[in-house]
Amino acid sequence: FSALLRDKPLRSSWQKKMEAKREKDLLKQYHQQLKDNKAKEKEDKRKRRQENLKRREENEKRAEIVQV
Repeated sequence: FSALLRDKPLRSSWQKKMEAKREKDLLKQYHQQLKDNKAKEKEDKRKRRQENLKRREENEKRAEIVQV
C-alpha cells in the first residue's frame, strides 16, 4: 500500500473551497467599498457645487441692492 502513489482527488478540499469563498467575499467587499467611496465623493462634489451656486446667487442679489 505505501508503495503506491496516490492520485490527487478530483474534488477540491472543503478548506480550499472555504478559502476561495472567503477571498471572493473579501474582493466583493473591496469593490463595494470602492464603489461607495466614489459615489460619496460624487455626492459631496454635487452638494458643494449647489452650495457655491446658491452663494453666488446671494452675492449677486447683494451686489444689485448696493448698486441701486
